[in-house]
Amino acid sequence: MKPSEYRVLIRGAGELASATAFHLYRQGFESILMLERRYPKAIRRYVCFSEAILDGTTKVQGVRGRFVRNIDEVEEANRSGDIAVAALSLEDVLPNWQPQIFIEAAMLRKNWGLKRGIAPVVIALGPGYVARKDCDAVVDTVRGPEIGAVLEDTGEVLRDSPPAQIMGYSGERAVKAVRDGIFFTQEKIGAQIERGERIGTVVSVYGIEDFRQGVPVDASYPVKARISGVLRGLLRDGVPVKKGDRIADIDPRGNTDDLDHISDKSMRVADGVLEAVMGLLAEFSRRGAPPKPKKAGPARKKKAPAKTAAGASKKPHARSVGKPAMKSRAKAVAKGSK
Repeated sequence: MKPSEYRVLIRGAGELASATAFHLYRQGFESILMLERRYPKAIRRYVCFSEAILDGTTKVQGVRGRFVRNIDEVEEANRSGDIAVAALSLEDVLPNWQPQIFIEAAMLRKNWGLKRGIAPVVIALGPGYVARKDCDAVVDTVRGPEIGAVLEDTGEVLRDSPPAQIMGYSGERAVKAVRDGIFFTQEKIGAQIERGERIGTVVSVYGIEDFRQGVPVDASYPVKARISGVLRGLLRDGVPVKKGDRIADIDPRGNTDDLDHISDKSMRVADGVLEAVMGLLAEFSRRGAPPKPKKAGPARKKKAPAKTAAGASKKPHARSVGKPAMKSRAKAVAKGSK
């Protein structure tokens, strides 16, 4: 089977999920459906297909994502060369749009009930899942020498990955909500921010109308920057947040050249997903029982290939398409410590 003959369902449409969808699409997997919440919480929005939920369409480095209201619109979007993005649940999708490949990329950091039987090939990103138990493979998302590795004994042992250290700053770069509410802002991604400057405001639900009308609201708090720099990522205005949700990301270098380019970290994870997908499909082929192909539909309208991002020479090369290079987490950590 050709890559274009497989249906790919991705749960999540944030930064890592979008990098995965972008990379698979560029490798010929054109029948892709992404599922996202009605009010996405992505902050690096210029590289996230989740923006299509609220804007109707969006582009990530030349690849277009299109919001679809129901399953009937998925095939139309795919035939037009778009990645379909929907605010639907798995229960709404699976009975009528069964994928051969399922990728869990919502980054919940815990298993919500994922099982291998959800599709012939099931891959999960990040901590919270155990390969060969919850899914067929887990791709390491922890920043370090093994990021993007296809692991065989992972799960709850994987730690959360802190923001990358830039100019001596790490945790200070991330701006998080300290209470539940709705985030309001007039700032834009790419804006220069000074330390202590207000980025926006989080207002408790019961104080929203007063806040909109300019009435002083006690149940609100200003969201301020802890360092100076440029807003590399920022939550959309009017999005509900929970305590601990990331609201913004600040780059102390003040660099705005890569705001609309997928990061090296995300591409390494996406490359790991491609390795796992191709290896598992090859395994099915050797067994003589490949996933059942989807029914043939009308011919697709081909789009011009997306241009490579600036600095693409740093992007990892595609890996072997043989059996996934499953690695022990213990061995990976030992290797990285040498």
